Amino acid sequence: MSVSKMKKLTAFVFRDDADRLVRGLMRLRCVQVRSLDAERSARKLSRVDCDAELTEARKRVAEVDAVLPILSRYSTRKMRFRRRVHAVDQQAFAESGDAAHAWETVREAERLLEETRAGESEHTRLAALCESLQPWLDYDAPLSDTETEKTKTWLGSVPLTVPAERVTETLDAIGCASEEVYDDEKYSYFAVTFLKERETDVGAALAACGFVRQEFAGVTGTALSASRDAEGRLAELEDEAVRREENLRDCAEALDEIEILHDVEATGLRVAELKQKLAATEACAVLEGWYPESMEDAVTAVLGKFECAYETDEPEAGENPPVLLRNNKFAQNFEWVIGMYSYPKYGTFDPTFIMSIFYFVIFGMMFADVGYGLLLTLGCIAAIKLLNPKPAMRRMLSMFAWCGVSCAILGVVFGGWFGDLPVAIMKNFMGIENPESTTIGHFFANGLLFNPVSSAVSFLILSLAVGEVHLVAGMAVNMVETWKSGHRAEAICGTVPFWVLFAGIDLAAPNMFIGMKMMGEGMSDATKAMFASLAGIATYLMIGGVVGILLLKGVGQKSFGGWLVKGLGGLYSLISFASDLMSYSRILALGLVAGVIGQVINMITALGSSGVGGFVVMLLVLIVGHLFNIAINLLGTFVHAARLQYIEFFGKFYEDGGDIFEPAEPSSDYTEDPAEPAET
Repeated sequence: MSVSKMKKLTAFVFRDDADRLVRGLMRLRCVQVRSLDAERSARKLSRVDCDAELTEARKRVAEVDAVLPILSRYSTRKMRFRRRVHAVDQQAFAESGDAAHAWETVREAERLLEETRAGESEHTRLAALCESLQPWLDYDAPLSDTETEKTKTWLGSVPLTVPAERVTETLDAIGCASEEVYDDEKYSYFAVTFLKERETDVGAALAACGFVRQEFAGVTGTALSASRDAEGRLAELEDEAVRREENLRDCAEALDEIEILHDVEATGLRVAELKQKLAATEACAVLEGWYPESMEDAVTAVLGKFECAYETDEPEAGENPPVLLRNNKFAQNFEWVIGMYSYPKYGTFDPTFIMSIFYFVIFGMMFADVGYGLLLTLGCIAAIKLLNPKPAMRRMLSMFAWCGVSCAILGVVFGGWFGDLPVAIMKNFMGIENPESTTIGHFFANGLLFNPVSSAVSFLILSLAVGEVHLVAGMAVNMVETWKSGHRAEAICGTVPFWVLFAGIDLAAPNMFIGMKMMGEGMSDATKAMFASLAGIATYLMIGGVVGILLLKGVGQKSFGGWLVKGLGGLYSLISFASDLMSYSRILALGLVAGVIGQVINMITALGSSGVGGFVVMLLVLIVGHLFNIAINLLGTFVHAARLQYIEFFGKFYEDGGDIFEPAEPSSDYTEDPAEPAET
């Protein structure tokens, strides 16, 4: 497929209309606004001053964000996994009384949350006070009366490891009055009264006993009265908390409106951020951006609603417009795989469609199992239906759903059914000693072609054959792109000799494999003779290919030296091609890993004991084991299938360096606008 052709938009609009213009273009979801910082300096333009607006917008979004998760906890809406989306016109909502009501609810929720935080803080303080007062409930002196004109009273505790008698004797010896008020499993609590002139001696004596002072700043009256007051206030706080929760539940009734309000305010924040990218004269704002050529009518229709001057141009030489990929519905699901690597440079070939076909096949070969594939497909489809994910996540899940289809199809071809589960059942539970001797058993064990575990060499040959087709497809893309660039001779001469050589190798390979006993078992003599007869033709093709590479690879070079170096370089590149080809042996490795682990799980399951308990254990081992196999091999298959695209396939033609097209669009966390045009 192709990279969308982009056009550059330059628009001059009155400053007062800048906000409405940005919002209008944003609703199209097809215009990426450029920052004009550099142009402002070069043309001595000012910028649109929206700092205060931006600060206020951030504050408003933060306010809504703060109450949303809290109100969600109090909402009586039916809980569901599916992402909740409200079909609403954000602009109409913002101008209606619903937005004002939503803001009133947000303010009320903020007030309640602030009161809740204050109440929780006071509750914690009073609970700690009650706990600290507990040892002093029998102390009948006011806690604030700790000092007279000539005396001081200290309250504190001593570890039980220090006998109370020792403390009393020590204090009596220095003329102190002491009272043991309370003791628990760890401490004894004392009230110590002494003359002020003896404070130093008393402090030293108490320190020797491990005395720790306890002060009650701000507490008046006795410990008992203070404790009762605190407990009364705690009861009041609990009643207030209950009332606040009821009020928060009432606020949560407007949760739908507040979710819409979130998107309205988040869109306002995006508008303010976009306006910061604009340049300005004394009366006008200047907007520049990129949009797909296919959306020109929609863009000009929005611009026509304003008193503005605008110009649309093709990209100039040296400019690097953003990249928007255009593919069919199947290939669109694989675009994010391209994005993980790098988008193609603007104006170059978009390989998504071709890559998606090879990714589909290679993924299925690496994870060829009917059961695993169906679980993957059904799981992804269920996730799409139940979760209603955003477009990016939807496409990723759709890609894995398609890959599951590939796994299931190739599972039938290669005999993968949760490993060898049908064969294991026939052998261990149905008493069939040699299941493969039966028609159905042979099908389950070997599929329509062969089983990779028992026919690893054949699977390796097939993997390398797929790899060759993949690499040749990359060379074909390079040839076509070179042809389009006007270098037609280089396109043909730089590619076709390689294909002639590969054709010769392909014709010679069967006879070589038969001679090495790697294939040919059960093959008729006539077939072997046919392959042997092709070997002679293959020799001529290989010689012709090598000579063609040496003589034709340098076409277009102006000197003999350049021509010779280019030809020798072409021959040397065969080493790189062979290295790339061997990378496809990872298809064999991944396919064997998934199959062997599945078989081992089935073997362990068959070892389970008899009885109901044994059956339950067997079932758990079977389910958990196969889910584990899916999890570990799914990641490996995804990574290695992608690697073969990035390194081997893209290495033949791909020109990266494109910047993804990121059009300005309204916030859509909770809403979608039914009036908005479809995405490009």
